[in-house]
Amino acid sequence: MRYLFYILVIFISTFFHVQLKGQEFKLLIKHEKNVSNNIINPYKNITGDSTKIQQKLELLLNDLHENGYLAASIDSVRFDSINVFTDIFIGEQYSWSSLDFSNLEPALLNELNLKKKKDNIVNLTELYNLKIEILSFYENSGYPFVEVKLGKFEIDSSLINATIEVEKGDFYTIDSIIIKGDPRISTNYIKRVLQIDNNIAFNQGKINGISKKINDLKFLKEIKSAEIEFREKGVDLYLYLEDKKANMFNGIIGFLPKNEETGELLITGELNLNLLNSFRGGEEIFLNWEKMESSTQKLDLGFMYPYLFGTNLGLDTDFELYKKDSSFLSLNAGLGLRLFLTYDDYIKAYYRYKSSSRIGEDNFSTSMNYADIKSNIFGVQYYLNDLDYRFNPRKGIELNLFAGAGFKSIDDSQNQIDSLNLNADKSTVELEAGLNLNIYYPIYKNFVFHFGNKTRYLDQFADSNKDIVFFENELYRFGGAKSLRGFDESVFFASFYSIQNIEIKYLFEQNSAFYIFWNGAYYYKNVLQDVTENFPWGFGIGLDFETKAGIFSLSYALGKQFENPFEIQSAKIHFGYVNRF
Repeated sequence: MRYLFYILVIFISTFFHVQLKGQEFKLLIKHEKNVSNNIINPYKNITGDSTKIQQKLELLLNDLHENGYLAASIDSVRFDSINVFTDIFIGEQYSWSSLDFSNLEPALLNELNLKKKKDNIVNLTELYNLKIEILSFYENSGYPFVEVKLGKFEIDSSLINATIEVEKGDFYTIDSIIIKGDPRISTNYIKRVLQIDNNIAFNQGKINGISKKINDLKFLKEIKSAEIEFREKGVDLYLYLEDKKANMFNGIIGFLPKNEETGELLITGELNLNLLNSFRGGEEIFLNWEKMESSTQKLDLGFMYPYLFGTNLGLDTDFELYKKDSSFLSLNAGLGLRLFLTYDDYIKAYYRYKSSSRIGEDNFSTSMNYADIKSNIFGVQYYLNDLDYRFNPRKGIELNLFAGAGFKSIDDSQNQIDSLNLNADKSTVELEAGLNLNIYYPIYKNFVFHFGNKTRYLDQFADSNKDIVFFENELYRFGGAKSLRGFDESVFFASFYSIQNIEIKYLFEQNSAFYIFWNGAYYYKNVLQDVTENFPWGFGIGLDFETKAGIFSLSYALGKQFENPFEIQSAKIHFGYVNRF
């Protein structure tokens, strides 16, 4: 009976607290029987104040219980000037004669892969975790008032027989979602984001996740946490929401060293406009304009509309126009169909049309570097966002992966390509692939480690014996503030490149940070008159600072490529501004 008494005490008792603090003591343990040294030895001769000694005794008791010594208890604790004397009752080590799940439903047994326990040491933590798993299964399946308990419970010497029993209670559905406040958003959008609809089974897991999902949205926030109201077999879900500033306008000004030809300081720039939820459907509209050089400019337009016709499908389209001084003009347009896996993650099938044409005066040199090209590409994309905060994350991962294939044709009306035995039939099979990866990991307090990778791959194949080369106006472009800091905007052209970015950031406010960084890239360029393989890299410091007027960004970077030394006069300074409205 003494053992049974101690077992019951384990489930309902609390430990008394010794109030002696500050003084250092040495813990001396006395117990009446041999126990595995792996359990007791780590706690022998521990020193510390009374609070630390108390914590260690509680951990020791927990270790004993988890190893089947269910009746273990602390019988006495005595202090003298330098020692703490502890008498511990160990008791029997209990094992399962049988833990029976035969009364549970087959669906639960299959979901949790439950089997009878026999001849295993009794572990209270495992038993508690099993209870939580069973509760979660039913709470997420329409039974919010489920109860899990031990039915038959028998102790024979050091063996325990028990039966797990479940009382499900009544089945409930979520009958309606009621939005309080005045957010500019449709109820259908909220249902798709939360993956909660009318008349679905009550799901405690989805309700617990409401706050994070809402606060992760760019244009909505909670006034207070969601509430549920139970009625007869039904539940009303109340959401308290309001709009938050999400539309974004930002600009970057770059100051480049004096031009070798004109001797003038070159000012570059970039403007971004991002509009969210303008039509109450969670849609996004963006515009980006960049001026990289005196006569080189880029324009990007895009639109995305999620949850078409109340489904998890979304539609996006984008358009890019790039003019390289008087050399060529490129157009890139795409159309995609997204399948949202969560409110932020998706798989997309896309079609992309690309064309590039020579402009300006035509001569043999520019004709060989550039060509009139058209491509039609079909591909798939996967996007995952698991960041804790989108704008200035402390931890998490963001992944964007895509791959596509299609056909490319070359217009060679002047027969200059044929004269060099290149690109038979002016048609090839084109392949493209890309990876964007960002990992954030908290190091210490407000210090965060950030690793980023951006990789692009372009290739082509033709059914002929003729050589195949790329033209410069069809290659990927990179370099500058958003890709490889320390270099001019879009200064590099490559059919393959991989950029690594490493940052140590100190986040002193939610949207403010100071950081040091290193970034480097491997790239390969293979065009008719220029085959280049190199590893440019750079380093620098930066600051993002939030004010009432917006977020200001400033970075200073030095870059190096080939065998060129670092030159302070070639440093790149980038100034940016972000305003949400």
